[in-house]
Amino acid sequence: MAPIWASGLSSHRAIFYWALFVVLVSLVNFSNFRVSTPLAGLSALIFASGLLAIEHTSIIHLPIRLIITTWLVLLMLIVHNQKLRKIVSINLIVFAVLFLFLEIPFRFLTSAQSSSQFQYIELFRNSRSDGPGPWPYPETTMTVDGLRTTTDQPKSGSGRILIFGGSTTFCAEVPDRLTHASILQRMLNDRDSGLIVKNYGKSAATSTDRVKVLKTINDLTKNDIIIFYIGINESGVGFTQRDLPVGLIAKLPELGNALQKISKYSRIADLLFRKLVFGGIDISEESKTAAQTEFTKAMDDANSFATKSGAKFVPVLQANLFTRNPSTDYDRTLANLYGSELGVVMPDMYERLLPIISKYENFGDAREVMNNLEPSPYFDWMHVNAEGDQRIATFMRDLLVEKKLID
Repeated sequence: MAPIWASGLSSHRAIFYWALFVVLVSLVNFSNFRVSTPLAGLSALIFASGLLAIEHTSIIHLPIRLIITTWLVLLMLIVHNQKLRKIVSINLIVFAVLFLFLEIPFRFLTSAQSSSQFQYIELFRNSRSDGPGPWPYPETTMTVDGLRTTTDQPKSGSGRILIFGGSTTFCAEVPDRLTHASILQRMLNDRDSGLIVKNYGKSAATSTDRVKVLKTINDLTKNDIIIFYIGINESGVGFTQRDLPVGLIAKLPELGNALQKISKYSRIADLLFRKLVFGGIDISEESKTAAQTEFTKAMDDANSFATKSGAKFVPVLQANLFTRNPSTDYDRTLANLYGSELGVVMPDMYERLLPIISKYENFGDAREVMNNLEPSPYFDWMHVNAEGDQRIATFMRDLLVEKKLID
Protein backbone atom coordinates (compact mmCIF):
# COMPACT_ATOMS: atom_id res chain seq x y z
CA MET A 1 0.00 0.00 0.00
CA ALA A 2 2.92 2.35 0.69
CA PRO A 3 3.63 3.62 -2.88
CA ILE A 4 -0.09 4.10 -3.56
CA TRP A 5 -0.57 5.93 -0.26
CA ALA A 6 2.56 8.03 -0.85
CA SER A 7 1.34 9.10 -4.29
CA GLY A 8 -1.17 11.40 -2.61
CA LEU A 9 -4.27 9.23 -2.30
CA SER A 10 -6.13 9.18 0.98
CA SER A 11 -5.58 6.29 3.41
CA HIS A 12 -9.11 5.01 2.77
CA ARG A 13 -8.60 4.84 -1.00
CA ALA A 14 -5.16 3.25 -0.63
CA ILE A 15 -6.55 0.59 1.75
CA PHE A 16 -9.40 -0.10 -0.69
CA TYR A 17 -6.99 -0.73 -3.57
CA TRP A 18 -4.75 -2.81 -1.35
CA ALA A 19 -7.70 -4.96 -0.28
CA LEU A 20 -8.60 -5.55 -3.94
CA PHE A 21 -4.99 -6.53 -4.65
CA VAL A 22 -4.97 -8.95 -1.71
CA VAL A 23 -8.10 -10.57 -3.13
CA LEU A 24 -6.39 -10.88 -6.52
CA VAL A 25 -3.28 -12.41 -4.93
CA SER A 26 -5.44 -14.91 -3.06
CA LEU A 27 -7.26 -15.94 -6.22
CA VAL A 28 -4.04 -16.34 -8.17
CA ASN A 29 -1.93 -18.09 -5.55
CA PHE A 30 -4.16 -19.89 -3.08
CA SER A 31 -6.98 -21.27 -5.18
CA ASN A 32 -7.27 -24.76 -6.60
CA PHE A 33 -6.37 -23.30 -9.99
CA ARG A 34 -2.83 -22.01 -9.38
CA VAL A 35 -1.56 -20.13 -12.42
CA SER A 36 1.94 -19.98 -13.88
CA THR A 37 4.47 -17.39 -12.74
CA PRO A 38 4.28 -15.31 -15.97
CA LEU A 39 0.49 -15.25 -15.79
CA ALA A 40 0.64 -14.19 -12.12
CA GLY A 41 2.91 -11.29 -13.04
CA LEU A 42 0.64 -10.37 -15.94
CA SER A 43 -2.41 -10.29 -13.68
CA ALA A 44 -0.60 -7.85 -11.33
CA LEU A 45 0.39 -5.71 -14.33
CA ILE A 46 -3.22 -5.54 -15.50
CA PHE A 47 -4.35 -4.61 -11.98
CA ALA A 48 -1.72 -1.82 -11.80
CA SER A 49 -2.72 -0.49 -15.22
CA GLY A 50 -6.35 -0.35 -14.16
CA LEU A 51 -5.48 1.43 -10.91
CA LEU A 52 -3.41 4.05 -12.74
CA ALA A 53 -6.15 4.55 -15.33
CA ILE A 54 -8.75 5.18 -12.61
CA GLU A 55 -6.44 7.48 -10.63
CA HIS A 56 -4.92 9.26 -13.64
CA THR A 57 -5.69 12.70 -12.20
CA SER A 58 -3.90 11.94 -8.92
CA ILE A 59 -0.95 9.77 -9.98
CA ILE A 60 0.52 11.64 -12.95
CA HIS A 61 4.31 11.41 -12.57
CA LEU A 62 5.86 8.67 -14.73
CA PRO A 63 8.44 7.55 -12.10
CA ILE A 64 5.70 7.07 -9.50
CA ARG A 65 3.60 5.13 -12.02
CA LEU A 66 6.57 2.87 -12.74
CA ILE A 67 7.27 2.37 -9.04
CA ILE A 68 3.67 1.39 -8.31
CA THR A 69 3.51 -0.98 -11.29
CA THR A 70 6.86 -2.62 -10.50
CA TRP A 71 5.99 -2.88 -6.81
CA LEU A 72 2.68 -4.68 -7.42
CA VAL A 73 4.18 -7.08 -9.97
CA LEU A 74 7.08 -7.92 -7.63
CA LEU A 75 4.68 -8.51 -4.74
CA MET A 76 2.65 -10.90 -6.83
CA LEU A 77 5.76 -12.83 -7.91
CA ILE A 78 7.15 -12.94 -4.36
CA VAL A 79 3.92 -14.36 -2.94
CA HIS A 80 3.71 -16.77 -5.88
CA ASN A 81 7.13 -18.31 -5.06
CA GLN A 82 7.16 -20.05 -1.68
CA LYS A 83 10.96 -20.01 -1.30
CA LEU A 84 11.21 -16.35 -2.26
CA ARG A 85 8.29 -15.52 0.02
CA LYS A 86 10.15 -17.04 2.97
CA ILE A 87 13.39 -15.16 2.21
CA VAL A 88 11.61 -11.80 1.86
CA SER A 89 9.60 -12.35 5.04
CA ILE A 90 12.74 -13.07 7.08
CA ASN A 91 14.48 -9.99 5.68
CA LEU A 92 11.46 -7.81 6.44
CA ILE A 93 11.44 -9.01 10.03
CA VAL A 94 15.17 -8.27 10.35
CA PHE A 95 14.65 -4.80 8.84
CA ALA A 96 11.75 -4.06 11.20
CA VAL A 97 13.82 -5.06 14.24
CA LEU A 98 16.78 -2.93 13.14
CA PHE A 99 14.51 0.04 12.42
CA LEU A 100 12.96 -0.30 15.87
CA PHE A 101 16.41 -0.29 17.48
CA LEU A 102 17.14 2.99 15.65
CA GLU A 103 13.74 4.55 16.27
CA ILE A 104 13.82 4.10 20.05
CA PRO A 105 17.05 6.10 20.68
CA PHE A 106 15.91 8.76 18.17
CA ARG A 107 12.80 9.29 20.25
CA PHE A 108 14.86 9.71 23.42
CA LEU A 109 17.48 11.97 21.83
CA THR A 110 15.27 14.22 19.66
CA SER A 111 11.94 15.98 19.92
CA ALA A 112 9.31 16.19 17.22
CA GLN A 113 10.16 18.69 14.45
CA SER A 114 13.51 19.41 16.13
CA SER A 115 15.60 19.26 13.01
CA SER A 116 14.81 22.66 11.49
CA GLN A 117 13.49 26.13 12.03
CA PHE A 118 9.94 24.75 11.84
CA GLN A 119 10.07 23.85 15.52
CA TYR A 120 10.64 27.52 16.31
CA ILE A 121 7.99 28.65 13.86
CA GLU A 122 5.41 26.40 15.49
CA LEU A 123 6.34 27.57 18.98
CA PHE A 124 6.24 31.18 17.80
CA ARG A 125 2.87 30.80 16.10
CA ASN A 126 1.34 29.06 19.11
CA SER A 127 2.47 31.82 21.47
CA ARG A 128 1.09 34.81 19.53
CA SER A 129 -2.40 36.26 19.63
CA ASP A 130 -1.79 38.51 16.60
CA GLY A 131 -1.61 35.53 14.21
CA PRO A 132 -3.89 32.61 13.31
CA GLY A 133 -2.81 30.53 16.33
CA PRO A 134 -1.81 26.84 16.34
CA TRP A 135 -2.08 24.85 13.13
CA PRO A 136 -5.55 23.28 13.47
CA TYR A 137 -4.94 19.92 11.69
CA PRO A 138 -8.56 19.59 10.53
CA GLU A 139 -10.03 16.45 9.00
CA THR A 140 -10.00 16.65 5.21
CA THR A 141 -11.83 14.46 2.73
CA MET A 142 -11.45 13.60 -0.93
CA THR A 143 -14.01 12.99 -3.67
CA VAL A 144 -14.32 9.74 -5.60
CA ASP A 145 -12.22 11.25 -8.41
CA GLY A 146 -9.35 12.07 -6.05
CA LEU A 147 -10.00 15.81 -5.58
CA ARG A 148 -10.25 17.77 -2.34
CA THR A 149 -13.89 17.95 -1.36
CA THR A 150 -15.68 21.18 -2.26
CA THR A 151 -18.85 21.51 -0.23
CA ASP A 152 -22.25 22.95 -1.18
CA GLN A 153 -21.96 21.96 -4.83
CA PRO A 154 -25.26 21.91 -6.70
CA LYS A 155 -26.32 18.50 -7.99
CA SER A 156 -26.10 19.77 -11.56
CA GLY A 157 -24.89 22.91 -13.23
CA SER A 158 -24.48 24.78 -16.48
CA GLY A 159 -20.71 24.93 -16.19
CA ARG A 160 -17.71 24.50 -13.90
CA ILE A 161 -14.97 26.52 -12.26
CA LEU A 162 -11.85 24.37 -12.00
CA ILE A 163 -9.24 25.80 -9.61
CA PHE A 164 -5.70 24.50 -10.12
CA GLY A 165 -2.84 25.11 -7.70
CA GLY A 166 -0.61 23.70 -4.98
CA SER A 167 -1.15 23.27 -1.26
CA THR A 168 -2.59 26.79 -0.97
CA THR A 169 -5.44 25.63 -3.22
CA PHE A 170 -5.79 22.25 -1.53
CA CYS A 171 -6.05 24.12 1.83
CA ALA A 172 -5.19 21.30 4.26
CA GLU A 173 -5.12 23.87 7.10
CA VAL A 174 -8.91 24.36 7.04
CA PRO A 175 -11.88 21.94 6.98
CA ASP A 176 -13.65 21.14 3.71
CA ARG A 177 -16.29 23.85 3.95
CA LEU A 178 -13.72 26.62 4.56
CA THR A 179 -11.38 26.11 1.60
CA HIS A 180 -11.52 29.06 -0.75
CA ALA A 181 -13.05 26.73 -3.37
CA SER A 182 -15.95 25.89 -1.02
CA ILE A 183 -16.42 29.52 -0.01
CA LEU A 184 -16.46 30.55 -3.67
CA GLN A 185 -19.03 27.83 -4.36
CA ARG A 186 -21.39 29.32 -1.76
CA MET A 187 -20.88 32.79 -3.20
CA LEU A 188 -21.81 31.50 -6.65
CA ASN A 189 -24.83 29.67 -5.23
CA ASP A 190 -26.04 32.99 -3.80
CA ARG A 191 -25.84 34.45 -7.31
CA ASP A 192 -27.70 31.48 -8.85
CA SER A 193 -24.77 31.10 -11.24
CA GLY A 194 -25.35 27.41 -11.92
CA LEU A 195 -21.60 26.80 -11.73
CA ILE A 196 -19.89 23.91 -9.93
CA VAL A 197 -16.49 24.60 -8.32
CA LYS A 198 -13.84 21.86 -8.27
CA ASN A 199 -10.60 21.93 -6.29
CA TYR A 200 -7.59 20.65 -8.26
CA GLY A 201 -5.04 21.64 -5.60
CA LYS A 202 -2.21 19.30 -4.63
CA SER A 203 0.63 19.80 -2.19
CA ALA A 204 3.89 20.97 -3.83
CA ALA A 205 2.35 21.00 -7.31
CA THR A 206 3.58 23.59 -9.82
CA SER A 207 1.79 24.94 -12.89
CA THR A 208 3.68 22.44 -15.04
CA ASP A 209 2.32 19.61 -12.92
CA ARG A 210 -1.22 20.99 -12.94
CA VAL A 211 -1.21 21.46 -16.73
CA LYS A 212 -0.63 17.73 -17.04
CA VAL A 213 -3.76 17.17 -14.96
CA LEU A 214 -5.72 19.76 -16.95
CA LYS A 215 -4.91 17.90 -20.17
CA THR A 216 -6.57 14.77 -18.78
CA ILE A 217 -9.93 16.58 -18.67
CA ASN A 218 -11.54 15.81 -22.00
CA ASP A 219 -15.00 17.28 -21.45
CA LEU A 220 -14.25 21.01 -21.21
CA THR A 221 -16.87 23.29 -22.73
CA LYS A 222 -17.34 27.01 -23.37
CA ASN A 223 -19.19 27.20 -20.04
CA ASP A 224 -16.11 26.20 -18.02
CA ILE A 225 -13.65 28.56 -16.33
CA ILE A 226 -10.08 27.42 -15.61
CA ILE A 227 -8.42 29.27 -12.70
CA PHE A 228 -4.71 28.79 -12.01
CA TYR A 229 -4.00 30.16 -8.50
CA ILE A 230 -0.24 30.27 -8.72
CA GLY A 231 3.05 31.93 -7.88
CA ILE A 232 4.51 30.33 -4.76
CA ASN A 233 5.56 26.92 -6.07
CA GLU A 234 6.42 28.44 -9.43
CA SER A 235 8.80 30.84 -7.71
CA GLY A 236 10.25 27.84 -5.90
CA VAL A 237 11.50 26.54 -9.24
CA GLY A 238 13.86 29.53 -9.10
CA PHE A 239 15.61 28.12 -6.04
CA THR A 240 18.63 25.89 -6.65
CA GLN A 241 18.56 23.10 -4.09
CA ARG A 242 21.82 22.56 -2.22
CA ASP A 243 21.72 18.78 -2.20
CA LEU A 244 20.41 15.97 -4.37
CA PRO A 245 17.72 14.58 -2.02
CA VAL A 246 15.95 17.95 -1.83
CA GLY A 247 16.18 18.35 -5.59
CA LEU A 248 14.72 14.88 -6.08
CA ILE A 249 11.82 15.62 -3.76
CA ALA A 250 11.17 18.90 -5.58
CA LYS A 251 10.76 16.91 -8.82
CA LEU A 252 8.75 14.13 -7.19
CA PRO A 253 6.57 15.75 -4.49
CA GLU A 254 5.05 12.34 -3.72
CA LEU A 255 8.28 11.50 -1.89
CA GLY A 256 7.84 14.56 0.30
CA ASN A 257 4.19 13.64 0.86
CA ALA A 258 5.23 10.15 1.94
CA LEU A 259 7.83 11.42 4.41
CA GLN A 260 5.33 13.89 5.81
CA LYS A 261 2.73 11.17 6.35
CA ILE A 262 5.18 8.72 7.90
CA SER A 263 6.67 11.46 10.10
CA LYS A 264 3.50 11.37 12.21
CA TYR A 265 4.54 7.93 13.41
CA SER A 266 8.35 7.84 13.09
CA ARG A 267 10.90 10.25 14.54
CA ILE A 268 13.44 9.16 11.91
CA ALA A 269 11.00 10.04 9.13
CA ASP A 270 10.27 13.33 10.91
CA LEU A 271 13.96 14.24 10.85
CA LEU A 272 14.32 13.26 7.20
CA PHE A 273 11.24 15.27 6.27
CA ARG A 274 12.54 18.40 7.98
CA LYS A 275 16.03 18.02 6.52
CA LEU A 276 15.23 16.96 2.98
CA VAL A 277 11.93 18.64 2.19
CA PHE A 278 12.80 21.92 3.88
CA GLY A 279 16.49 22.08 3.00
CA GLY A 280 18.32 25.31 2.33
CA ILE A 281 18.36 27.15 -0.99
CA ASP A 282 20.85 28.75 -3.27
CA ILE A 283 19.73 31.47 -5.66
CA SER A 284 21.20 32.12 -9.09
CA GLU A 285 20.22 34.04 -12.19
CA GLU A 286 20.25 30.76 -14.08
CA SER A 287 17.68 29.17 -11.77
CA LYS A 288 15.44 32.24 -11.94
CA THR A 289 15.55 32.27 -15.73
CA ALA A 290 14.74 28.55 -15.82
CA ALA A 291 11.73 29.18 -13.58
CA GLN A 292 10.49 31.94 -15.90
CA THR A 293 10.86 29.72 -18.95
CA GLU A 294 9.03 26.81 -17.33
CA PHE A 295 6.25 29.10 -16.08
CA THR A 296 5.80 30.73 -19.49
CA LYS A 297 5.40 27.36 -21.18
CA ALA A 298 2.95 26.12 -18.53
CA MET A 299 0.77 29.21 -18.91
CA ASP A 300 0.81 29.00 -22.70
CA ASP A 301 -0.06 25.30 -22.59
CA ALA A 302 -2.90 25.85 -20.11
CA ASN A 303 -4.33 28.74 -22.11
CA SER A 304 -4.08 26.84 -25.38
CA PHE A 305 -5.74 23.72 -24.01
CA ALA A 306 -8.55 25.71 -22.36
CA THR A 307 -9.33 27.91 -25.34
CA LYS A 308 -9.45 24.96 -27.74
CA SER A 309 -12.72 23.95 -26.13
CA GLY A 310 -13.93 27.50 -25.59
CA ALA A 311 -13.20 27.50 -21.85
CA LYS A 312 -11.91 30.69 -20.21
CA PHE A 313 -8.39 30.76 -18.77
CA VAL A 314 -7.87 32.83 -15.61
CA PRO A 315 -4.32 32.91 -14.16
CA VAL A 316 -4.12 34.54 -10.73
CA LEU A 317 -0.87 35.55 -9.00
CA GLN A 318 -1.40 34.62 -5.37
CA ALA A 319 -0.51 36.42 -2.16
CA ASN A 320 2.18 35.33 0.27
CA LEU A 321 3.68 36.61 3.52
CA PHE A 322 6.14 38.85 1.65
CA THR A 323 3.42 40.62 -0.40
CA ARG A 324 1.47 41.70 2.70
CA ASN A 325 1.57 45.46 3.18
CA PRO A 326 1.70 46.88 5.71
CA SER A 327 3.29 43.93 7.49
CA THR A 328 2.71 43.56 11.21
CA ASP A 329 5.19 42.64 13.92
CA TYR A 330 3.89 39.08 13.67
CA ASP A 331 4.53 39.01 9.89
CA ARG A 332 8.03 40.45 10.19
CA THR A 333 9.06 38.11 13.00
CA LEU A 334 7.64 35.11 11.15
CA ALA A 335 9.50 36.13 7.99
CA ASN A 336 12.77 36.42 9.91
CA LEU A 337 12.44 32.82 11.08
CA TYR A 338 12.92 31.70 7.47
CA GLY A 339 16.19 33.61 7.10
CA SER A 340 16.98 36.43 4.72
CA GLU A 341 17.12 34.51 1.42
CA LEU A 342 13.42 33.77 1.03
CA GLY A 343 12.38 37.38 1.62
CA VAL A 344 14.70 38.47 -1.19
CA VAL A 345 14.00 35.87 -3.84
CA MET A 346 10.19 35.77 -3.57
CA PRO A 347 9.54 39.45 -4.43
CA ASP A 348 12.10 39.18 -7.23
CA MET A 349 10.44 36.09 -8.68
CA TYR A 350 6.99 37.68 -8.47
CA GLU A 351 8.19 40.65 -10.49
CA ARG A 352 9.31 38.15 -13.12
CA LEU A 353 6.09 36.12 -13.10
CA LEU A 354 3.61 39.01 -13.19
CA PRO A 355 4.43 40.14 -16.76
CA ILE A 356 4.01 36.56 -17.96
CA ILE A 357 0.40 36.24 -16.79
CA SER A 358 -0.56 39.87 -17.45
CA LYS A 359 -0.63 39.19 -21.20
CA TYR A 360 -3.75 37.05 -20.70
CA GLU A 361 -7.04 38.90 -20.92
CA ASN A 362 -8.53 37.47 -17.72
CA PHE A 363 -5.48 37.50 -15.43
CA GLY A 364 -5.71 38.58 -11.80
CA ASP A 365 -3.16 40.03 -9.38
CA ALA A 366 -4.10 38.88 -5.87
CA ARG A 367 -0.90 39.96 -4.12
CA GLU A 368 -2.74 42.50 -1.98
CA VAL A 369 -5.70 40.40 -0.84
CA MET A 370 -4.29 39.86 2.68
CA ASN A 371 -3.48 43.54 3.27
CA ASN A 372 -5.00 45.01 6.47
CA LEU A 373 -6.43 41.66 7.59
CA GLU A 374 -6.06 41.44 11.36
CA PRO A 375 -4.90 39.32 12.99
CA SER A 376 -2.43 38.05 10.41
CA PRO A 377 -3.86 35.02 8.56
CA TYR A 378 -0.47 33.36 7.90
CA PHE A 379 0.39 30.04 9.57
CA ASP A 380 3.69 30.10 7.69
CA TRP A 381 4.84 32.16 4.70
CA MET A 382 2.12 30.85 2.38
CA HIS A 383 -0.74 29.01 4.11
CA VAL A 384 -3.60 31.03 5.59
CA ASN A 385 -6.56 30.52 7.92
CA ALA A 386 -10.26 30.57 7.05
CA GLU A 387 -10.38 34.39 7.07
CA GLY A 388 -7.59 34.42 4.50
CA ASP A 389 -9.46 31.91 2.33
CA GLN A 390 -12.52 34.15 2.56
CA ARG A 391 -10.43 36.98 1.09
CA ILE A 392 -9.17 34.73 -1.72
CA ALA A 393 -12.68 33.54 -2.62
CA THR A 394 -13.96 37.12 -2.61
CA PHE A 395 -11.14 38.20 -4.92
CA MET A 396 -11.90 35.36 -7.35
CA ARG A 397 -15.60 36.15 -7.40
CA ASP A 398 -14.99 39.86 -7.97
CA LEU A 399 -12.43 39.12 -10.69
CA LEU A 400 -14.87 36.86 -12.54
CA VAL A 401 -17.55 39.55 -12.32
CA GLU A 402 -15.12 42.26 -13.47
CA LYS A 403 -14.05 40.17 -16.47
CA LYS A 404 -17.73 39.47 -17.22
CA LEU A 405 -17.20 35.73 -16.94
CA ILE A 406 -20.11 35.41 -14.51
CA ASP A 407 -23.21 37.55 -13.97
